[in-house]
Amino acid sequence: MVRVDEVFRTLLVDAGNTRLKWSWLQDGQRSEQQARIYADGMDKVSAAQAILTELLHDTDTRRMILVHVLGDDFSHGVEQLCQLIHCQLSLVSGTTATYGIKLAYPNPAHLGADRLVGLAAARSLAGHKAAIIIDCGTAVTVDAITADSVHLGGLITPGLGLLQDALFRRTQAKHMDKSLVDNPQIFTDNTAAAIGSGCLFSLVGTIEGICQRMQDQMTEQPLKIICGGDAARLHEWLRGDFMLRPAALMDGLQAIAEYE
Repeated sequence: MVRVDEVFRTLLVDAGNTRLKWSWLQDGQRSEQQARIYADGMDKVSAAQAILTELLHDTDTRRMILVHVLGDDFSHGVEQLCQLIHCQLSLVSGTTATYGIKLAYPNPAHLGADRLVGLAAARSLAGHKAAIIIDCGTAVTVDAITADSVHLGGLITPGLGLLQDALFRRTQAKHMDKSLVDNPQIFTDNTAAAIGSGCLFSLVGTIEGICQRMQDQMTEQPLKIICGGDAARLHEWLRGDFMLRPAALMDGLQAIAEYE
């Protein structure tokens, strides 16, 4: 069971493709991010709803700021839950608000809500500077924002897990059930390590190259922030000045909560 001091009245939630992450916020003070992987044998929507139900029933939560990538069924389920327990819900979506950020997309609804939260985090962490935010989850998203909160646009590429899965499923390595990424090497002596190291260094090079090309077209030096589940693993091998902030989306959700 999840217990937390009742001083934390606002729940910040990031429901991704594999895990649900959360923190509590009160008077500008935020708890450490916690996370739980979705239960085996349940679909993602049901598993995420089960975790949220436990969190909300075990704490005196008055308000929740939620970003997710789980679709309309999850949104509707959470809305019903919050109505039942009288918890104010703010569901992050570019269709309802952009929190003072001028988005590059002509249709804000087409920008993933998690990327919008990432931009809010970048603005908060960079202060009055330009920034590039790299979110390393199932997919890797890279977005740039100017010092005056203009989103320049961004790119999306497969994440580390997707890169490995593609090789397993579409090559003669499909009989293997895992690769080795914990101790990457340039010179490997087995196929699992070759796949793991190859995918990791491929993604490292991709991130470095994208950021350099973005930086070349920006008028000011950006702060580069890397976050997400694979951030620490990739950050170790990145060349250049990257701020490691695995829980940056919580910074973004906090900024949104305080903006509202």
